[in-house]
Amino acid sequence: MALPEWMSSAQTEHRPTGWERVRFFSARHNGALMLGLGLVLALAMVGGGLVIVDRIADGVRTSTSATPTPSGTPPVSRVGEPRDLFAGSPAASFLPGEQAVRMPAAKATGPFTEAQVRAALESVRKGLIESRLDTSMLLGDPEPFLRLLAPDVREELRSDFTGNAFLRYATRMASPSEWKPGVRADGRVSYRATTENGTRMLEVSTEFVWAYPFDVDLRAPAGASVVALRDRVVWQVPHPEDVPASARGLWLVSADVVTWNADCDKLRDGWVQEQFWIADVHGDRIPAGDPGTIFDLDAPAPTTVRC
Repeated sequence: MALPEWMSSAQTEHRPTGWERVRFFSARHNGALMLGLGLVLALAMVGGGLVIVDRIADGVRTSTSATPTPSGTPPVSRVGEPRDLFAGSPAASFLPGEQAVRMPAAKATGPFTEAQVRAALESVRKGLIESRLDTSMLLGDPEPFLRLLAPDVREELRSDFTGNAFLRYATRMASPSEWKPGVRADGRVSYRATTENGTRMLEVSTEFVWAYPFDVDLRAPAGASVVALRDRVVWQVPHPEDVPASARGLWLVSADVVTWNADCDKLRDGWVQEQFWIADVHGDRIPAGDPGTIFDLDAPAPTTVRC
């Protein structure tokens, strides 16, 4: 089956009429504030599964290069054998789960007090955890994440979950029985005060690599059990004095993603699963492929764009 055009073209900017063009005010508030959202929606892959993403300006790195202390018992394989599913993967040095989602120090910025900045950063941290790490989202329930957002944007984003648009900022697993708990991540965060159409905003930019372990054949090459998603998300919190109550709180205003070693057919339906598989009856195996720079936030993300 041919891929949709937006999944097979390089650096395509997708601007549907949904949440990407969300307004802070609807006509009933007489507002004219439009959040322009340019989102890259190329989720196609070559072999290992690579799609386009741009880089953001350097922020605060949220994990270290040192190998983290293992947390708990390693996942058990299909044959009941404990194994490190990250062995041989660049994600082996990433911090586990929520430990990797750390915010920079809060400082008074523009019209926002230190307390307001701290609250905004905490809301972004919770948004990242609920969208990429929490079991509810991973198993298909977006409501805990949506409840973190400003009321005016919830319904707009809820519609993303009827298709696969949410992949830019959230993860859902295709095969819970094969996916193993123990996500690792690396990321950085920066923030600034800005103004849009007279509304004062605190804008928070996040860029993370999320590494999800899957139980694959023991003969699989090193790293084949890991699916990587590298995303870049821009969040905004409007100054509470500038907007009505329904627009106060966290807004997700743009997002893009690049994947590696994710099954292309599952991505079309909005689900994440590893791409490694047995090709034929002779046991020829398709490896995950070269991840390129997807795991390295200090380098540009890969730019190959076709399945």
